[in-house]
Amino acid sequence: MSDMRKMITAAFGKPVNFPHISQVVYPGDRVGVAADAFVVSRPNLLAGIVAEIVSVGLDANDVTVLMLEQEQKMHEQGFRDALPKEYRKTIRVVTHNPNDPQCLAMLGVAKDDSPIMLNRVLVDADVVIPVERCEAAPGMGYFGMQSVIYPRFADAETQKRFLFSEAKRNHEKLLATLVAEVGEVAYCLGITMTVQILADYQDVIQQVIVGDAKEIAALTHRLLHARL
Repeated sequence: MSDMRKMITAAFGKPVNFPHISQVVYPGDRVGVAADAFVVSRPNLLAGIVAEIVSVGLDANDVTVLMLEQEQKMHEQGFRDALPKEYRKTIRVVTHNPNDPQCLAMLGVAKDDSPIMLNRVLVDADVVIPVERCEAAPGMGYFGMQSVIYPRFADAETQKRFLFSEAKRNHEKLLATLVAEVGEVAYCLGITMTVQILADYQDVIQQVIVGDAKEIAALTHRLLHARL
């Protein structure tokens, strides 16, 4: 077993203030895995996490990994090659197209009465597991924990709204509003479990943390700010 896989297995074996994944995901559940660009570009990391999810007795056909189009072209094969042979070909990888209505589904209605549109895989899943690199603070395209879900896998209009927010005069105030919006979407999806990746300034992975989203948010905040 590689050092990376040992790190992942240890994290799933001792989740932070959260039940073991075998008590959260059950055979027959449809699981949507939403990974950010950092994770997708590291096939051994993503494959190890997916392997831990499948290991609770899931049919590999019930696990879907979302990727953006360019990421899928670059990294899907490496991801599949890193998976165990028995389900290397059966794990579903779906391309997110924010402009395709058939790819999207309405999760609910936001506070301003606008529809919340997300990739259909996430809306239809019984369990959604976000996997992302944790950052010290929102900004530069990062809108807090769970932004790997939204706006990353939202509709094109939402993505543009978030993207252009940094050019607005009231950027700081708007950023706080967008971070709250991300939290609202995560709440609507029922996300309580998260997988966070702690990496150093050279992008070397230092720790994989699995467990309760709120607890991990506080933990990673302390860890990241301690090294500033």
